[in-house]
Amino acid sequence: MKLFLCSHFAKVGTLLKEDVVGKNVLFIPTASIHESYKGYVDEARAVWHNLNTHLIELEISTASLEDIQGAFDNADILYFTGGNTFFLIDQIRKTGVDKLIKQHVESGKLYVGESGGAIICADELSYIKPMDEVPSDFSQADYLGLNLIDFYVVPHYLCFPFEKCSQQIVDENPDLAIWVINNEQAILVEGDIKRELCISE
Repeated sequence: MKLFLCSHFAKVGTLLKEDVVGKNVLFIPTASIHESYKGYVDEARAVWHNLNTHLIELEISTASLEDIQGAFDNADILYFTGGNTFFLIDQIRKTGVDKLIKQHVESGKLYVGESGGAIICADELSYIKPMDEVPSDFSQADYLGLNLIDFYVVPHYLCFPFEKCSQQIVDENPDLAIWVINNEQAILVEGDIKRELCISE
């Protein structure tokens, strides 16, 4: 299992370099679709293009199950943009995409999660409420995540405009295995090995 988790993909995506050239990237912007600012989505598209990958765009909240399954089958890399964590996990669980993610990641496909796309990898997501509002139409009975990692990502740590809420999350959860990353850092998970990467490397 290999995961690349970050706050701002446009700043750190080049760390993937040779690992992604020529690969098919399943580009899922679902978390961002109701956000007022979406500039990071276009920035991410540009980075993937510059990395010489082929994008397969998929909006899981509106796609058919057949299209979703086909897109996953044709992808080498799964990429989830940032946006609202709770909207994203709600759509993932409603559509059964949570099972597809686990199946394809366990088969060896690289999972790349940016901000909300990184947060959802934890087993439970209520810790991130100071940063992300739960939508009024959230349909799940709990805040369970994908349970792909044994820690809790706090992205955009002390970065504008998340300075206060990112520190609040850390302060309010002293017993959680929290891993903070700023916009120029990423976490690489390969099996049981976890390490932090920085764009200055």
